[in-house]
Amino acid sequence: MKKAMPDIVGNQALRERLCRDILSNSLSHAYIFEGADGSGKHTLALNCAAAVACENKSNADESIPCGVCPSCKKILQLKSPDVIFVGPQEKTSLGVDAARFIKEDVYTVPNDLDHKFYIIENADKMTPQAQNAILLTLEEPPSFVHFFLLCNNSGALLETIRSRAPIMRTDILTYEQLDEYICSYDRRAAQLKLASPKEYSELLTVSAGCIGKALSLLEPKEWKPLHDLRQTVLNIVRASIGTRRAKEFLPLLFKLSSKRDHLERELTTLSHALRDLILLKKSDDAPLVFFCDRNEAIELCDTTSLSFLYEFHRAVSEAIEENKRNANVRLMILKMAVSAKLI
Repeated sequence: MKKAMPDIVGNQALRERLCRDILSNSLSHAYIFEGADGSGKHTLALNCAAAVACENKSNADESIPCGVCPSCKKILQLKSPDVIFVGPQEKTSLGVDAARFIKEDVYTVPNDLDHKFYIIENADKMTPQAQNAILLTLEEPPSFVHFFLLCNNSGALLETIRSRAPIMRTDILTYEQLDEYICSYDRRAAQLKLASPKEYSELLTVSAGCIGKALSLLEPKEWKPLHDLRQTVLNIVRASIGTRRAKEFLPLLFKLSSKRDHLERELTTLSHALRDLILLKKSDDAPLVFFCDRNEAIELCDTTSLSFLYEFHRAVSEAIEENKRNANVRLMILKMAVSAKLI
């Protein structure tokens, strides 16, 4: 088979399946692309649209999409009027107004392509009313229309929506794939890797295999707050494990943010760190989501018990829920320390 969407890193089986469907004229009229933010859902949808519209797709010597024909260029450069993005924008959900727009616009013929593509961003944020309003359109669209519904969690979509579109899950990249790509794509990554290997490794770990997230974290305004948050959490974990001296970790606990949304991120990150340590108690090869220095994590594990880690993790989970219920922050943090038997 010719090269399938060669500009996309990873997701080879998914790319090849979509391209086979395109070349055999058996592409579904709608697909659900599910995956974490930055895992390539947008890129996949755009490449799929370009492959459908590609003027060289019948040429066995060209990849699909070729990326050089006028149709490919317009789509991949976001200049095609026949690729329509629909999303919640400033709102937290996608309502019936967006669904009505699609229902009315879908019957307008394409401007300069043979096909028309709707890329619905954050589709899992569609209200039930909006999903019901778009059902018939998804089931019986004009022959020239294709839908790509992008979401983090397809389970948030109505079953009637899921039954009308195959679910395609994007895979996260390996550490090595992510390293190779961002260093070749953005020179800041290569510079950071040389100047501060430890910080670079941390950035890759935080990116969790998602190219989009890794590239966004190369921006100092995105990386510094996250790096500082992680350092706060790491200091708490180091101080609370081992000697467990209250005079060391209580001041750190009370430095946690008083702003609830930021505090939730801090507590969630602390939960992830404890989760890593719990898993490492069971296997030195466990996949880690917080620690980028496995040796340090293993050393921390060796200085405490599994029962303590469970208690601490449970106390943090309870604090996260209490924070959502607007509990007094200082009292909530103190209760968490008591529940974890830190004091």
